[in-house]
Formats: sequence, C-alpha cells, structure tokens
Amino acid sequence: MPGCLGKLAKHGTAEGADLNRRSGTAMVDVGDWWRKLGVGVGTRVSRAIALAGLGVWATALPAHSAETIIVSYGALERRIPIADLEAFAQGQDLSPQLVTYARYAELTESDLVALRDILTKRAELSHVDLSQFLYTAQGKTLLELLGGIIQTPARQSGFSAIRAGVILAAADDTAGLSILNFLKKYPTPGIRIDLAQGLSVAESVFVTLDHAERAFTLVHALAAESAQQASPESILATQQLLFELPRFDVTQELIRLPARQVEATLFLPQPRLSGQPWPEEIPVVVISHGLGDGRTSYDYLANFLAERGFAVASLDHPGSNSQQIAQLLAGLSPELIDDREFANRPIDVSELLDELTQFATTRPDFRDRLNTDNVGVIGHSFGGYTALALGGATYSPDSLSQACEPQPDYLNPSLLLQCQAFGVMDEFQRFRDDRVRAVLAVNPVGRDIFGPSGFSNISVPTMIFSATDDTVAPALPEQIEPFTWLQTPSRYLVLASDTTHFSVIDWDPTNEPLIAVPEGLLGTSPELAKDYLQTLSLVFMLRHLRQDSRYDSALTAQFIESSVVRSPLMPLSLINNLRAEALDQAINGDDLLTDLRPARSSKQKRIWADSANSPR
Repeated sequence: MPGCLGKLAKHGTAEGADLNRRSGTAMVDVGDWWRKLGVGVGTRVSRAIALAGLGVWATALPAHSAETIIVSYGALERRIPIADLEAFAQGQDLSPQLVTYARYAELTESDLVALRDILTKRAELSHVDLSQFLYTAQGKTLLELLGGIIQTPARQSGFSAIRAGVILAAADDTAGLSILNFLKKYPTPGIRIDLAQGLSVAESVFVTLDHAERAFTLVHALAAESAQQASPESILATQQLLFELPRFDVTQELIRLPARQVEATLFLPQPRLSGQPWPEEIPVVVISHGLGDGRTSYDYLANFLAERGFAVASLDHPGSNSQQIAQLLAGLSPELIDDREFANRPIDVSELLDELTQFATTRPDFRDRLNTDNVGVIGHSFGGYTALALGGATYSPDSLSQACEPQPDYLNPSLLLQCQAFGVMDEFQRFRDDRVRAVLAVNPVGRDIFGPSGFSNISVPTMIFSATDDTVAPALPEQIEPFTWLQTPSRYLVLASDTTHFSVIDWDPTNEPLIAVPEGLLGTSPELAKDYLQTLSLVFMLRHLRQDSRYDSALTAQFIESSVVRSPLMPLSLINNLRAEALDQAINGDDLLTDLRPARSSKQKRIWADSANSPR
C-alpha cells in the first residue's frame, strides 16, 4: 500500500515540512498526516501535551472549537479562548492562561516557536479529497478513534464535528487546513479535549516508539555479530560472481488479462552481443505494487533484474492502483477498495502466470527457456501481503478479530486497511501458488490478517524488507514480529535505517500526483534505498530461483553494504533467525531506551490543579 492510506508525513521528525513537492502518484496517508500536524517540538513533545490538549494534537488529527477549548482531566476542566491561541500564533505574547500552561509543560522559547509553526502550518489537501476519504470505511474508523478524545461540550463523540471541521478548513482558500483554522471552523461553540485520554494516547505513542527502538537495537546487534563470521574472501568471491554475470538488453511486452482488465509489462532479457548465449533457463519474477500505486513505480527494479537474465512481469491491480484512488477522489467509488481486492490481488498474479505460460508457447526464443514454474514474487506494502499469500500464508480470522475489534490500534495505520479482509475470509482461506518458489515482501502489511499460524504456513524462501522510519506499516508489528513466526528454513529479515514506507518507490516526475507528497516522506536517501533493494532482490533470486548456493555469502548485511556503490545508510542489518522469546525480552525490559515517556512531576500536577481551580 504505498501506501496503506497514502502518503503525507514522517512521524517523529520535522522533515515533512515541504508540503508543496509533487512527485509520483499518491493518496492521503492519514496515519502519518494526523501525526504531522502535531510534530515539531522534538523530544520535548510530551511537555506540550497540557497546552490546550497538544497531547491530542501530537498524536491525532487536530481538533478544537470555534470559540472555546474545554480541556478536561477527570473532574477538573479549563476553558481556553481560541482567540488567545490565534493571537499567539500571529506573533503576540502568550495570554496569562497560556502562560500557566506553558509553565506546566515546561516549554522553552524554541518549543514555543515550534508550537507557533504547528498552529499555522498549512496542509495542502483538497477538501473534496478529504471528504471522499472521510466517508470511506477507513475514514470512519479513524474518526471513531479520534472522537473518543475530541468531543463535543456535552462529552459526546466528536465524530461528525471533526469531519465537518476538517472539510470546512480545507475548503477555505485563504487560510486552508491548519490547526488554527480547524479550530475556527469546528461547528460547535466549544470543543472538549479529554486530556486523560490524550495523555493515555501519548503514553502509548512513547511506549510504542521505545519498543520499536529496542527491537531495532536487537536486530542491529544480531546482524553485527553475524557479520563478524563472514570472511572477506567469500564476500570478494561473491562480488566477483556478480561482476561476471552476463548482461542482457531488455525488451518489453504488454500483457493483458481481459477478465479484470489487468495489464502487466513483461521485461525480457535479450542477447546484447552477437553470439552471446541465452540462459538455459529464465526464471520469472513478478512485482506487485502497493495500494494507490502502479506498476511503473518499479520499472527500475524490473529492468535491473531483466538485464541480469530474469524475465520480470510488473502488473497493475485495477482495484487498488492509482486509478482506483482517482475514482475514490472523484466520487465515483464509495470505498478505498472493495473487500474482494484481498482475494483479487493474488489471483491476478496466478492468472498472469497462466498467461505467461501461454505467451511462451508463441515465442520460439522463449518457448523452452521461460520457466513459469520457477517464480519469485516481489511485493511492496499491499503487494507484500500479495506476495506472502502466494507463498503460502493463510488467513487467521481470530488474529484479525483481536486486532480490529472493538477498534484497531491507532498507532498502526495499516490496520485501517487490514480490517477489511474480514470480507473475504469466509470465502477464501489460502492463495498458495506452487509455481511461486520465493517471495520478497517489502514493507508488507498483513500481520493480523495472517497471524502466527498463517505466517508459519509459508514454506518457500522468504525475505522481509523493513524500514526503521515506516509509519504506515511500522517495522516492529508488521515485519519484525511476523518474522519470528516464519518456519521456512530460508528466511531473511532486512532492517534499513533512515528509510520510510516510500523510499523504494520510483516516482514518475512527469505525472501529476493525486496528492502533494512531501520530500521528507521519501527518507534520507531514497536512491540508495532503491540500490539496496536491487542488490538484495538479485542475490535473493539468484540463490533461490537459480539454486546457486555460491550466493549464500551475499545474503549478509556486510556483503550488501560493501556492494552498494554509494555510502550506505547505516546500519543496514540482515539476519536469518530471531526467536520470539528474544524479541519479547528485548522490548519488555525494565529501562526505556528513549527519553520520550511523558512524565508528570508533582510540580506539574500542582500547577494543573491550581490552574483548574483558579477563576476562569
């Protein structure tokens, strides 16, 4: 899913500030976007929680009232005029009330500067696009989650008022969608922020971040220990093998599957030099894109593999590609995707393999070479789900039920998509295609669709590629933990630092995107991330489709780092085993690895009580 719910901002940093960059085809990443509007005060974010409910703003879609914010904490409450915040945002000093809150939050001058920017930062989102999304199943689930914290003055859910305020603010051509303008557009006289709920959410955020850091530290440590066992000689020998791989020219064929109007581009190796021998066998690699994306985003990877002797088919999934998102935003589709897309996607790949088998019979040069019984599948995000399903992962209704009911975890935005899989679980159980011999899942979603039992049913070599800065399909719940459930003997987990959910997507600069994409969403070095994916894909497929054991030494972090031309994103870790017990012990230790946990000192509690009991 490039995402599962689109593309908009990077959690926990200020690097998503450029909301005017347009590159690639995207949809709204609500999971990142609600965080975006509350990001900016760095590690002191917890201290801003008390300031007019910024704990909510830091972790959720901003929402307040037209005239007054009612911040409640148990039986205590405090009313803050919107005019005070507006005056502060416009450069005036804090009002006496806001001074009290700033003392409580222990905000520094730099924090206040960041807060002023947060209040006025404009998100360039179409009110029509937002309206269409907020009426989908995913949008309604998101509003239900937020409505428990952001309420009406009568303590009722703010579900409808939040939706109205967001749309009205986005429709304001002058001020646009910002926190401050949202406050002014909120359609009730006051908005109640349940600070206890907000603090609970903030606590969950910080604990989740800490657990992720602990997991990353463990993976990096295991990879570093393993790297010491690799001999420089074996790495040099494998690098020489790659250098000596014959290179081919690449031609393209358009493949159409009329039943669902699926189109695929087939990249075929052709002899580059006169007399250059053909490979005796040409394995097939299929690339499955994510939600709201398209097959051209991975042309760079398809060409790279085809130049090295693989036939690569990159397909569009009509019910979950960029055209589907365009239909949604145009009001021509009522939902983000149809439930059946969870079944249609793996079926698309199996039917494509049938078509490729038929295609080979019409081409004398490929009739005896193209091996459609020896297939690798590479999938990104929703495409990662597709690859895992084809590799043998089976549905786990119990696991999905626990994750989605009564409400999904707001810290894992991919669940807004995964919970739709209930719609096909009664009809389908598995999509295993015996022709698929290896799968590479990049930033995949599906943890709770498959659960431990479903992942344990994958029997083919499997590589899972994860990114430390992925806030759409977070690495710990969606990739690292599911990796511990794999039972297939050949399994690999890659953890790439300073990369995001979108780092490996090759945006087409010639196409106008559906939604503006901030540069920060692409990670520190997206070009390098794509280099890593190319190299990993090549050695993984050489090892497990061509069954060449000489590439075992290539499936190490040390080899990948030494083989990519540019300076690596450090650290890049690759491991082939991780016990669930070790992961659990690492993430549930006594001491936090971060300093982000919100702590309320006795002084802060006293200030809160004094301010709550003071004259209003």
